[in-house]
Amino acid sequence: MEMTIETGREIMAPLRNASLPGTADTKPQEDHRVRVAREKRKRMRAHLMQSIIAVCSGRKLTGSTVIEDVVRHAEVSRGTFYKYFETLDEAVIEIASELAEEMTVGISSVYDVLDDPILRTATGFQTFLSRSLIDPNWGAFIIHLDLLNGEQNQIASKVKGDIRLGIQTGDYFVKSVDTAADLLMGAKHEAIRRIIAGEHDVSYIQDMAAMVLKSFGVSHHKAEKSVVHSFERLCKLAPAKLSWWKTDGPAAQFRSAP
Repeated sequence: MEMTIETGREIMAPLRNASLPGTADTKPQEDHRVRVAREKRKRMRAHLMQSIIAVCSGRKLTGSTVIEDVVRHAEVSRGTFYKYFETLDEAVIEIASELAEEMTVGISSVYDVLDDPILRTATGFQTFLSRSLIDPNWGAFIIHLDLLNGEQNQIASKVKGDIRLGIQTGDYFVKSVDTAADLLMGAKHEAIRRIIAGEHDVSYIQDMAAMVLKSFGVSHHKAEKSVVHSFERLCKLAPAKLSWWKTDGPAAQFRSAP
């Protein structure tokens, strides 16, 4: 209840925190059944999104056949799908947005604390390629939707920021930030495409990262050393900071990486 008292031209601020006599200043407790139902809906939505990623990677995202494949993969009814998404296009847009946000936030936990532009570039580049090796469905989905493209892309924005920083510190020797960013993003896109096809491993990730740094004017020795250092650091921090990081299946080679 808000009260104001006027005295001439002065008005006292509302008494926002005043409690009525005899009332307890406590928040109502959420019903247990409401909380359980909300968590159940959250888990089902995440389950459906994972099935969409698995089914739709590399396929045309149209037609009722795709939805049938999604509900079959998720082992739910078609009606359950439509409780969470009105259309497949709506689901894909939401997934794309969440993937971009998730990856940006995830990288930030191992990347934003770095001041060295070379280590920032090497860490960001290798993180994306590592995830594609760990989860090929994820890699196929972001390539299929072209999530690495676009001037307003958060990822591209960070890449350009690192290149500008590298120019300022004298570590990078490039004439155009945009051209250098296009080279890096193009290399990342093609590397992910090759990785999800099962053609390459951890050594390829490191080689690609080193070649990008060299194309920016970094010496061979410094590029190789920075890539190894950033990769070792990533392998050490990732298990605790990145929810998608695994060390089994295709990612088992991360355990024995130098």
